[in-house]
Amino acid sequence: MTSVVPGFTGPGPMRGTDPREAARVVLGECHRMPFLPELTDRGLGADQVGRTLAMLADLPVDVSTRGWRLAGSPGRPARRASDLLDRDLDALEEADESVRDPEVDRASEDRRLVVRVLGPWSLAARVELPAGSPVLTDRGARRDLAEALAEGVAARVTRLAARLGAGARILLDEPMIWHIAAGSVAGPSRFDPIPAVPEDRLSLSLCRFADVLRRHGVAEVMLRVPTDGGDEAPASWAALTRTPDGETPLDGLCMAADTLHSGGSHAALDAAGTVLDGGRILQLEGLPGSTRPPSSGPEVERRVAAILALLERLSAPRYAGLRQLVLTPTVDDMVSPHLTSGEVLGTVRRVAEAAPRLAE
Repeated sequence: MTSVVPGFTGPGPMRGTDPREAARVVLGECHRMPFLPELTDRGLGADQVGRTLAMLADLPVDVSTRGWRLAGSPGRPARRASDLLDRDLDALEEADESVRDPEVDRASEDRRLVVRVLGPWSLAARVELPAGSPVLTDRGARRDLAEALAEGVAARVTRLAARLGAGARILLDEPMIWHIAAGSVAGPSRFDPIPAVPEDRLSLSLCRFADVLRRHGVAEVMLRVPTDGGDEAPASWAALTRTPDGETPLDGLCMAADTLHSGGSHAALDAAGTVLDGGRILQLEGLPGSTRPPSSGPEVERRVAAILALLERLSAPRYAGLRQLVLTPTVDDMVSPHLTSGEVLGTVRRVAEAAPRLAE
Protein backbone atom coordinates (compact mmCIF):
# COMPACT_ATOMS: atom_id res chain seq x y z
CA MET A 1 0.00 0.00 0.00
CA THR A 2 1.39 3.37 -1.01
CA SER A 3 1.87 5.67 1.95
CA VAL A 4 -0.50 8.64 1.95
CA VAL A 5 0.81 11.51 4.05
CA PRO A 6 -1.70 14.31 4.67
CA GLY A 7 -0.62 17.73 3.52
CA PHE A 8 0.90 20.02 6.12
CA THR A 9 1.64 23.73 5.92
CA GLY A 10 1.20 26.94 7.91
CA PRO A 11 -1.73 29.32 8.24
CA GLY A 12 0.28 32.35 7.04
CA PRO A 13 1.12 34.66 9.97
CA MET A 14 4.51 34.30 11.67
CA ARG A 15 6.40 36.28 14.29
CA GLY A 16 9.36 38.44 13.34
CA THR A 17 10.29 40.95 10.68
CA ASP A 18 12.92 39.14 8.58
CA PRO A 19 11.39 37.62 5.42
CA ARG A 20 14.50 35.59 4.63
CA GLU A 21 14.52 33.92 8.04
CA ALA A 22 10.79 33.23 7.81
CA ALA A 23 11.18 31.73 4.33
CA ARG A 24 14.04 29.54 5.53
CA VAL A 25 11.83 28.12 8.29
CA VAL A 26 8.92 27.55 5.89
CA LEU A 27 11.02 25.69 3.34
CA GLY A 28 12.75 23.69 6.06
CA GLU A 29 9.51 22.34 7.53
CA CYS A 30 6.94 22.56 4.71
CA HIS A 31 8.93 21.80 1.60
CA ARG A 32 6.11 19.95 -0.19
CA MET A 33 3.53 22.63 0.65
CA PRO A 34 5.32 25.93 1.36
CA PHE A 35 3.26 28.96 2.31
CA LEU A 36 3.90 32.68 1.92
CA PRO A 37 4.69 34.08 5.40
CA GLU A 38 2.79 37.09 6.73
CA LEU A 39 5.06 39.12 9.01
CA THR A 40 2.60 41.53 10.55
CA ASP A 41 5.12 42.73 13.15
CA ARG A 42 6.44 45.05 10.43
CA GLY A 43 3.38 47.25 10.85
CA LEU A 44 1.14 49.03 8.37
CA GLY A 45 1.26 47.41 4.96
CA ALA A 46 2.21 44.03 6.39
CA ASP A 47 -1.25 43.55 7.92
CA GLN A 48 -3.64 41.17 6.20
CA VAL A 49 -5.66 43.93 4.53
CA GLY A 50 -2.56 45.78 3.35
CA ARG A 51 -0.95 42.56 2.08
CA THR A 52 -4.06 41.68 0.07
CA LEU A 53 -4.46 45.21 -1.33
CA ALA A 54 -0.84 45.09 -2.48
CA MET A 55 -1.90 42.33 -4.89
CA LEU A 56 -4.64 44.35 -6.59
CA ALA A 57 -4.25 44.91 -10.32
CA ASP A 58 -4.52 48.60 -11.30
CA LEU A 59 -6.70 49.72 -8.41
CA PRO A 60 -4.87 52.27 -6.23
CA VAL A 61 -5.42 52.52 -2.48
CA ASP A 62 -4.34 54.73 0.42
CA VAL A 63 -5.12 55.00 4.12
CA SER A 64 -7.42 57.34 6.00
CA THR A 65 -7.87 57.91 9.71
CA ARG A 66 -10.12 54.84 9.82
CA GLY A 67 -8.16 52.45 7.63
CA TRP A 68 -7.57 51.49 4.01
CA ARG A 69 -9.60 53.06 1.21
CA LEU A 70 -9.72 53.26 -2.57
CA ALA A 71 -7.92 56.30 -3.96
CA GLY A 72 -7.03 58.16 -7.12
CA SER A 73 -3.37 57.19 -6.83
CA PRO A 74 -1.35 54.91 -4.54
CA GLY A 75 -0.38 56.48 -1.23
CA ARG A 76 2.88 55.92 0.60
CA PRO A 77 1.43 53.09 2.77
CA ALA A 78 0.26 51.30 -0.40
CA ARG A 79 3.72 51.56 -1.94
CA ARG A 80 5.21 50.23 1.29
CA ALA A 81 2.77 47.29 1.28
CA SER A 82 3.75 46.45 -2.29
CA ASP A 83 7.44 46.67 -1.43
CA LEU A 84 7.03 44.36 1.58
CA LEU A 85 5.12 41.85 -0.53
CA ASP A 86 7.84 41.86 -3.20
CA ARG A 87 10.46 41.20 -0.54
CA ASP A 88 8.46 38.27 0.81
CA LEU A 89 7.99 36.73 -2.63
CA ASP A 90 11.69 37.11 -3.45
CA ALA A 91 12.74 35.66 -0.08
CA LEU A 92 10.61 32.56 -0.57
CA GLU A 93 12.02 31.99 -4.04
CA GLU A 94 15.60 32.42 -2.78
CA ALA A 95 15.01 30.02 0.11
CA ASP A 96 13.54 27.44 -2.23
CA GLU A 97 16.51 27.66 -4.58
CA SER A 98 18.87 27.03 -1.67
CA VAL A 99 17.21 23.76 -0.64
CA ARG A 100 15.62 22.40 -3.81
CA ASP A 101 16.95 19.53 -5.87
CA PRO A 102 15.76 20.48 -9.39
CA GLU A 103 15.87 16.88 -10.62
CA VAL A 104 13.56 15.69 -7.85
CA ASP A 105 11.33 18.60 -6.87
CA ARG A 106 10.57 19.82 -10.37
CA ALA A 107 9.06 16.40 -11.13
CA SER A 108 6.61 16.57 -8.22
CA GLU A 109 3.07 17.15 -9.48
CA ASP A 110 1.49 17.49 -6.05
CA ARG A 111 3.67 20.28 -4.70
CA ARG A 112 1.67 23.37 -3.79
CA LEU A 113 2.45 26.98 -2.93
CA VAL A 114 -0.19 28.18 -0.47
CA VAL A 115 -1.01 31.89 -0.29
CA ARG A 116 -3.68 33.29 2.03
CA VAL A 117 -5.48 36.44 0.90
CA LEU A 118 -8.49 38.24 2.26
CA GLY A 119 -11.50 37.10 0.24
CA PRO A 120 -13.51 39.50 -1.92
CA TRP A 121 -16.44 39.90 0.50
CA SER A 122 -14.40 40.52 3.65
CA LEU A 123 -12.09 42.84 1.73
CA ALA A 124 -15.11 44.84 0.56
CA ALA A 125 -16.26 45.10 4.18
CA ARG A 126 -12.88 46.35 5.42
CA VAL A 127 -11.95 48.81 2.67
CA GLU A 128 -13.67 52.16 2.18
CA LEU A 129 -14.76 54.11 -0.84
CA PRO A 130 -13.13 57.55 -1.24
CA ALA A 131 -16.20 59.11 0.43
CA GLY A 132 -15.83 56.90 3.50
CA SER A 133 -18.47 54.19 3.16
CA PRO A 134 -17.42 50.53 2.95
CA VAL A 135 -16.95 49.19 -0.57
CA LEU A 136 -19.53 46.60 0.47
CA THR A 137 -22.25 49.24 0.05
CA ASP A 138 -21.56 49.85 -3.66
CA ARG A 139 -22.20 46.99 -6.08
CA GLY A 140 -20.10 48.50 -8.87
CA ALA A 141 -17.13 49.22 -6.62
CA ARG A 142 -17.44 45.76 -5.10
CA ARG A 143 -17.29 44.21 -8.57
CA ASP A 144 -14.25 46.31 -9.54
CA LEU A 145 -12.47 45.34 -6.33
CA ALA A 146 -13.15 41.64 -6.88
CA GLU A 147 -11.93 41.79 -10.49
CA ALA A 148 -8.73 43.60 -9.51
CA LEU A 149 -8.17 41.12 -6.68
CA ALA A 150 -8.59 38.03 -8.84
CA GLU A 151 -6.36 39.34 -11.61
CA GLY A 152 -3.62 40.59 -9.29
CA VAL A 153 -3.54 37.59 -6.98
CA ALA A 154 -3.44 35.11 -9.86
CA ALA A 155 -0.64 36.97 -11.64
CA ARG A 156 1.65 37.25 -8.62
CA VAL A 157 1.03 33.83 -7.11
CA THR A 158 1.16 31.75 -10.29
CA ARG A 159 4.39 33.48 -11.27
CA LEU A 160 6.06 32.53 -8.00
CA ALA A 161 4.53 29.05 -8.00
CA ALA A 162 6.01 28.36 -11.44
CA ARG A 163 9.45 29.36 -10.20
CA LEU A 164 9.05 26.98 -7.26
CA GLY A 165 7.91 24.13 -9.51
CA ALA A 166 4.56 24.06 -7.73
CA GLY A 167 0.89 24.57 -8.37
CA ALA A 168 -0.74 27.65 -6.84
CA ARG A 169 -3.29 27.15 -4.07
CA ILE A 170 -5.15 30.26 -2.95
CA LEU A 171 -6.73 30.31 0.51
CA LEU A 172 -9.54 32.85 0.47
CA ASP A 173 -9.92 34.06 4.05
CA GLU A 174 -13.45 35.33 4.74
CA PRO A 175 -13.51 36.26 8.45
CA MET A 176 -16.47 38.63 7.91
CA ILE A 177 -18.67 36.27 5.93
CA TRP A 178 -21.17 35.42 8.67
CA HIS A 179 -21.57 39.12 9.52
CA ILE A 180 -22.10 39.94 5.85
CA ALA A 181 -24.75 37.24 5.59
CA ALA A 182 -26.46 38.43 8.79
CA GLY A 183 -26.38 42.14 7.96
CA SER A 184 -24.34 42.94 11.07
CA VAL A 185 -21.42 44.72 9.37
CA ALA A 186 -21.12 48.21 10.87
CA GLY A 187 -22.21 50.95 8.48
CA PRO A 188 -20.90 54.53 8.27
CA SER A 189 -23.43 55.45 10.96
CA ARG A 190 -26.29 53.84 12.83
CA PHE A 191 -28.65 55.59 10.43
CA ASP A 192 -27.05 53.85 7.42
CA PRO A 193 -27.07 50.12 8.15
CA ILE A 194 -25.58 47.75 5.59
CA PRO A 195 -28.20 45.22 4.47
CA ALA A 196 -27.54 41.49 4.65
CA VAL A 197 -26.27 39.76 1.52
CA PRO A 198 -28.34 36.67 0.68
CA GLU A 199 -26.50 33.43 1.28
CA ASP A 200 -27.09 32.14 -2.25
CA ARG A 201 -25.44 35.29 -3.66
CA LEU A 202 -22.42 34.80 -1.40
CA SER A 203 -22.05 31.18 -2.47
CA LEU A 204 -22.50 31.93 -6.17
CA SER A 205 -20.04 34.83 -6.17
CA LEU A 206 -17.35 32.82 -4.39
CA CYS A 207 -17.68 29.96 -6.89
CA ARG A 208 -17.37 32.39 -9.79
CA PHE A 209 -14.48 34.23 -8.18
CA ALA A 210 -12.69 30.87 -7.88
CA ASP A 211 -13.44 30.18 -11.56
CA VAL A 212 -11.68 33.40 -12.53
CA LEU A 213 -8.62 32.45 -10.48
CA ARG A 214 -8.50 29.01 -12.10
CA ARG A 215 -8.78 30.52 -15.58
CA HIS A 216 -5.73 32.62 -14.73
CA GLY A 217 -3.70 29.51 -13.82
CA VAL A 218 -4.42 28.91 -10.13
CA ALA A 219 -4.56 25.17 -9.42
CA GLU A 220 -6.88 25.20 -6.40
CA VAL A 221 -9.00 27.67 -4.47
CA MET A 222 -9.87 27.04 -0.81
CA LEU A 223 -12.16 28.94 1.53
CA ARG A 224 -11.28 29.77 5.15
CA VAL A 225 -14.10 30.80 7.46
CA PRO A 226 -14.51 31.26 11.22
CA THR A 227 -16.37 28.60 13.18
CA ASP A 228 -18.96 31.12 14.33
CA GLY A 229 -19.66 34.84 14.23
CA GLY A 230 -21.34 35.12 17.62
CA ASP A 231 -24.97 35.79 18.43
CA GLU A 232 -25.23 38.56 15.82
CA ALA A 233 -23.84 36.42 13.00
CA PRO A 234 -24.45 32.69 13.40
CA ALA A 235 -22.64 30.37 11.01
CA SER A 236 -24.63 29.11 8.05
CA TRP A 237 -22.52 26.22 6.83
CA ALA A 238 -25.00 24.97 4.26
CA ALA A 239 -24.53 28.18 2.27
CA LEU A 240 -20.87 27.27 1.73
CA THR A 241 -21.10 23.51 1.26
CA ARG A 242 -24.10 23.54 -1.08
CA THR A 243 -22.81 24.44 -4.54
CA PRO A 244 -25.25 26.40 -6.74
CA ASP A 245 -26.60 24.51 -9.74
CA GLY A 246 -24.28 24.60 -12.71
CA GLU A 247 -21.33 25.97 -10.73
CA THR A 248 -17.97 24.41 -9.92
CA PRO A 249 -17.43 24.08 -6.16
CA LEU A 250 -14.42 25.51 -4.40
CA ASP A 251 -11.67 22.97 -3.95
CA GLY A 252 -11.87 22.79 -0.18
CA LEU A 253 -12.65 24.33 3.17
CA CYS A 254 -10.38 25.48 5.99
CA MET A 255 -11.79 25.55 9.52
CA ALA A 256 -10.74 25.42 13.16
CA ALA A 257 -10.05 21.83 14.15
CA ASP A 258 -10.89 22.20 17.84
CA THR A 259 -14.59 22.64 17.11
CA LEU A 260 -14.61 19.42 15.12
CA HIS A 261 -12.60 17.41 17.66
CA SER A 262 -14.82 18.60 20.51
CA GLY A 263 -18.03 18.02 18.58
CA GLY A 264 -19.16 21.47 19.64
CA SER A 265 -21.00 22.18 16.38
CA HIS A 266 -22.97 19.51 14.56
CA ALA A 267 -23.42 21.88 11.63
CA ALA A 268 -19.65 22.31 11.33
CA LEU A 269 -19.18 18.53 11.47
CA ASP A 270 -21.78 18.10 8.73
CA ALA A 271 -19.98 20.70 6.61
CA ALA A 272 -16.63 18.97 7.05
CA GLY A 273 -18.19 15.62 6.19
CA THR A 274 -19.81 17.07 3.08
CA VAL A 275 -16.47 18.44 1.89
CA LEU A 276 -14.73 15.08 2.32
CA ASP A 277 -17.63 13.16 0.79
CA GLY A 278 -17.39 15.38 -2.28
CA GLY A 279 -13.70 14.51 -2.72
CA ARG A 280 -12.56 17.98 -1.74
CA ILE A 281 -9.83 19.15 0.64
CA LEU A 282 -10.39 19.73 4.35
CA GLN A 283 -7.77 21.93 5.99
CA LEU A 284 -7.72 21.66 9.79
CA GLU A 285 -6.18 24.52 11.75
CA GLY A 286 -4.81 23.24 15.03
CA LEU A 287 -3.86 19.82 16.37
CA PRO A 288 -5.77 17.99 19.08
CA GLY A 289 -4.24 18.18 22.54
CA SER A 290 -1.70 20.55 24.03
CA THR A 291 0.04 23.20 21.92
CA ARG A 292 3.32 22.00 23.46
CA PRO A 293 5.42 20.08 20.90
CA PRO A 294 5.22 16.31 21.51
CA SER A 295 8.31 15.10 23.32
CA SER A 296 7.78 11.40 22.62
CA GLY A 297 6.41 8.99 20.05
CA PRO A 298 3.34 8.16 22.17
CA GLU A 299 2.36 11.85 22.29
CA VAL A 300 2.52 12.04 18.50
CA GLU A 301 0.48 8.87 18.25
CA ARG A 302 -2.24 10.22 20.53
CA ARG A 303 -2.66 13.24 18.28
CA VAL A 304 -2.78 11.06 15.19
CA ALA A 305 -5.35 8.81 16.87
CA ALA A 306 -7.61 11.83 17.48
CA ILE A 307 -7.36 12.84 13.81
CA LEU A 308 -8.20 9.30 12.66
CA ALA A 309 -11.16 9.22 15.05
CA LEU A 310 -12.38 12.47 13.52
CA LEU A 311 -12.18 10.95 10.03
CA GLU A 312 -14.31 8.05 11.22
CA ARG A 313 -16.80 10.44 12.79
CA LEU A 314 -17.04 12.23 9.45
CA SER A 315 -17.68 8.89 7.71
CA ALA A 316 -14.41 9.13 5.81
CA PRO A 317 -12.01 6.18 5.40
CA ARG A 318 -9.22 6.17 7.98
CA TYR A 319 -6.43 5.70 5.48
CA ALA A 320 -7.61 7.01 2.11
CA GLY A 321 -9.18 10.02 3.81
CA LEU A 322 -5.74 11.26 4.81
CA ARG A 323 -5.02 12.33 1.24
CA GLN A 324 -7.84 14.91 1.52
CA LEU A 325 -6.54 16.44 4.75
CA VAL A 326 -4.19 19.38 5.23
CA LEU A 327 -2.91 19.99 8.76
CA THR A 328 -1.72 23.38 9.99
CA PRO A 329 -1.06 25.05 13.35
CA THR A 330 -3.42 27.78 14.48
CA VAL A 331 -2.51 31.42 13.95
CA ASP A 332 -2.22 31.81 17.73
CA ASP A 333 0.31 28.96 17.84
CA MET A 334 2.40 30.55 15.11
CA VAL A 335 2.60 33.98 16.76
CA SER A 336 2.97 32.71 20.34
CA PRO A 337 6.15 33.94 22.08
CA HIS A 338 6.53 30.59 23.85
CA LEU A 339 7.54 28.53 20.81
CA THR A 340 9.49 29.23 17.65
CA SER A 341 7.75 28.97 14.30
CA GLY A 342 10.02 26.06 13.43
CA GLU A 343 8.96 24.14 16.54
CA VAL A 344 5.28 24.69 15.83
CA LEU A 345 5.54 23.69 12.16
CA GLY A 346 7.75 20.75 13.08
CA THR A 347 5.04 19.41 15.37
CA VAL A 348 2.52 19.41 12.54
CA ARG A 349 5.02 17.74 10.21
CA ARG A 350 5.71 14.92 12.69
CA VAL A 351 2.02 14.24 13.21
CA ALA A 352 1.32 14.24 9.46
CA GLU A 353 4.21 11.92 8.70
CA ALA A 354 3.14 9.45 11.41
CA ALA A 355 -0.49 9.32 10.30
CA PRO A 356 -0.26 6.76 7.44
CA ARG A 357 1.56 4.20 9.58
CA LEU A 358 -1.00 4.41 12.37
CA ALA A 359 -3.95 4.41 9.97
CA GLU A 360 -3.06 1.04 8.38
